[in-house]
Amino acid sequence: KMPYFGDSYTREEVKLALQKFNNISFEDVEKNWPEEAAKSVAKGKICALFHGRMEFGPRALGNRSIVADPGQDNIRQRINSTVKRRPSYQPFCPSILEEDRVRLFKDSFAHKHMAIAFRMKEEFISDLPCAVHVDGTARPQFVEEEDNPNYYRYLKALKELTGYGVSLNTSFNLHGRTIVRTPHDAVVDFIDCNIDELYIEGFRVKRQ
Repeated sequence: KMPYFGDSYTREEVKLALQKFNNISFEDVEKNWPEEAAKSVAKGKICALFHGRMEFGPRALGNRSIVADPGQDNIRQRINSTVKRRPSYQPFCPSILEEDRVRLFKDSFAHKHMAIAFRMKEEFISDLPCAVHVDGTARPQFVEEEDNPNYYRYLKALKELTGYGVSLNTSFNLHGRTIVRTPHDAVVDFIDCNIDELYIEGFRVKRQ
């Protein structure tokens, strides 16, 4: 079972929080937000996702996450230097469709919580350079539809656009801060972290 045991917020609560900021704009993309997020990520944007109940535990698992396309060579450096502002050697974990696990990894097994490292097959590392560490391993979250239907939709849409159901997934927070909990937290860190877009309960948020 997935550990989505934390806080959640209604769309009305989110909208009220967004309206308190005068340096952002937002639009309602409603139930299409997973596909809209995938389109932005496939274009090289760094996006934040805030949806449903917050994760409990040491990893972001799609509901309070910063996501990006690991197939773009500079994306890890961009996130480390301008978003998370942390040492450049720190790796990121990927979220990967369970259906792609055997295709991409050697001797893997179903694992949903980013706690175990698996070795990626060498022929895929050049296509997904930012999904693996220097030793060719990744610590993935393998995602099935029942785990998180909306995050699954995001990964499926990303696969249609890039050829891989693989996304970088790091916790939604500035380095040294706790993971965002409330909609207000989400907007503050969105502004401070230089993230391109925030998808929060069906609203797409941008800076003005």
